[in-house]
Amino acid sequence: MHDVAIIGAGLAGLASSIELSSQGFDVVLFEKNSYPFHKVCGEYISNESIEYLTYLGVNLNALGVAHINRFSLSTEQGSQMSAQLPLGGIGISRYRLDQELANISKTKGTTLIDNTTVLETNGNKIKTTAGDFEAQIIIGAHGKRSNIDKQLDRDFIKTPLRENHNFIGVKYHLRADLPKDLIELHLFKNGYCGISAIEEDKYCMCYLSKASNLKSGMTFEEMETSVLAQNSILKDYLSRFEKIYDQPKVISQVNFQNKEKGNSSILFAGDAAGLIAPLSGNGMSMALQSAHLLQKEVSSFLNQKQSYDLALINYSKAWNHALIGRFRFSKLMQSVFFNPSLMNPLVKTANIFPPLAKTIIKQTHGKAFFKG
Repeated sequence: MHDVAIIGAGLAGLASSIELSSQGFDVVLFEKNSYPFHKVCGEYISNESIEYLTYLGVNLNALGVAHINRFSLSTEQGSQMSAQLPLGGIGISRYRLDQELANISKTKGTTLIDNTTVLETNGNKIKTTAGDFEAQIIIGAHGKRSNIDKQLDRDFIKTPLRENHNFIGVKYHLRADLPKDLIELHLFKNGYCGISAIEEDKYCMCYLSKASNLKSGMTFEEMETSVLAQNSILKDYLSRFEKIYDQPKVISQVNFQNKEKGNSSILFAGDAAGLIAPLSGNGMSMALQSAHLLQKEVSSFLNQKQSYDLALINYSKAWNHALIGRFRFSKLMQSVFFNPSLMNPLVKTANIFPPLAKTIIKQTHGKAFFKG
């Protein structure tokens, strides 16, 4: 029997595995894909996570990260604003960062089994396409929505997505001639698109759209031409910049909500614990922070210092204390983004009174959560 089994080797799963393996625990980590691979993600990490990533063993400069300290925004109606990022961040592809973390995890002793799907959990037992396993404790870091959520009959799975709350996410990597220190956010009808630099002179373009924008039989390129291109800046970018891969990376049935942090047999981290609206640019940092919070409680349980039930209670409290405020604020701001009658006056006000933009940005970011 393993000490810990982790389902999903994204940021939360990998960070958890590194911390727990480093403490001498026997950790097995399952990933349905084969490394390296792309994920739909804005690929911007707030500087609040830098010390933690360094602690995990990541040499960010060696990975060629882009350092980002400016922000700009445009609306479909042509309003624009720009601001300095109070904290700033870095741009790095998930393809490169996840691969680096996976390598570190294995050197720490984690048994990482990729190209493997977890089919079912039952108490301490895990049934996978690579065989059956057992662990004292199971962490679910499997992302936004998975078969495990269905098998566990989680609340958000039982409730059908309302059309107004059903989103799709689409990501490309581009060759572009944009400033490397700038992250851009461009609004279109029922959606928004983020663009920022990553490694190797590439840029990540990732957009979120209500599913209703993609009409029956329509391709993503047709939706981009008919919907995204109504924003003149996006129209220019879509026509001018080279897409590095032909087909976009896509996720569907995306819904932004807080979720329970665990049940009687599994504890959740990353997007499985709560999915923040991506306009905050802070989903990657939240995934990392949730992993750091969770490993403390898991370690205490494995060292017989607290019960499983108390570990769940303490983790839920810590998650809410650290993250619930910006989670709620980002959800509120997303509703404003989708309302031009509110968004355009807000942009104009921010241009007249620049501290407003800085205040809003600060509400979506936290402070450095790890001190080495």
